[in-house]
Amino acid sequence: MNNKEKYLFNDFTISKYKEMLMLALKKSTFIGFNDHLAKKSIILRHDIEFSLPIAYEMAKIENELGINSTYFLQLHCEFYNTLDKDSYNIVSNILKLGHNLGLHFDAHFWDVTNEEQLEKYLCFDKQILEAYFNIKLDVFSFHNTNKFILSCEKDKYCNMTNVYSKYFKEKIGYCSDSTGYWRFENLHERLKDAKDDHLQVLIHDGMWQDEILPPRRRIYKVIDDRSKYLKNFYDETLRKFGAKNIDWDEVL
Repeated sequence: MNNKEKYLFNDFTISKYKEMLMLALKKSTFIGFNDHLAKKSIILRHDIEFSLPIAYEMAKIENELGINSTYFLQLHCEFYNTLDKDSYNIVSNILKLGHNLGLHFDAHFWDVTNEEQLEKYLCFDKQILEAYFNIKLDVFSFHNTNKFILSCEKDKYCNMTNVYSKYFKEKIGYCSDSTGYWRFENLHERLKDAKDDHLQVLIHDGMWQDEILPPRRRIYKVIDDRSKYLKNFYDETLRKFGAKNIDWDEVL
């Protein structure tokens, strides 16, 4: 069996994502993290780690199907700048579609090693995003979990619901596409069988593309697309302000 078959590369396309949502809607209801648990319910979560444009495409598909989900946004990210104008516009558009915003908290950025520090820096990052997007955050997820992070199992920190709390671990099923393949069973099969009364589904934007690719190539494509965007941004900025754009053999 090759990697394409073993890790189900065919599953991770945008069109396949829509198919899975349509399958889920036949047997389950989509709810938020702070909603009452309905029978056969799914909590759909996006940890935005690579590509805001792809996250936005997913948000539009969900809106078209009448689904509301929660998009967890990083304040500290190597792949996108949360506070630039383009990111601000995309996140604002996701919110306009009726989706919820959560904090995708990077404890490693602050070198957090105890719960006192966790509370402090969660509140710090929360205040920045709340002020920037003029909203109230009531839920957070952890970025890149380790042994300590997974031991932080209180229901709430900084007055936000902890999606890694003991409650969610024990009461609700879990399926994730982390690092580009299914963790804890194949989601398509899980949805088809409707085996979970309550299920949390974690989706990572950049792990889904229009074409069939291995996980590593999906992220390389995100990086290449971001590079093209920045090059165009540079050229357009110089043109906008009437500055010379000097190359080897031409001046634009």
